[in-house]
Amino acid sequence: MARGFELEDTRRNKAFALRVRNRIDEFDVSRDKIMKLTGIRHATLSRRFFSKTVQPEPDMMTVKELRVYCKLLKLSDEDILNFVRG
Repeated sequence: MARGFELEDTRRNKAFALRVRNRIDEFDVSRDKIMKLTGIRHATLSRRFFSKTVQPEPDMMTVKELRVYCKLLKLSDEDILNFVRG
């Protein structure tokens, strides 16, 4: 990777993680609620969307998790397609 450039996957992960964080704030959804519905632990949720020291890893989520985020956070088709397209 050249200095100053990001891989497409990294850019897409960052954009999706930011969208999810914004929707969590917008709908005032607690992390506890998300963890309960998705069945993931706090560390996993943080690594997926909230870490300030590590690149976000939303691409590691399961389809079940994605369905929960889509339904709970009312993600648009465009949000999902922009993330999923390779």
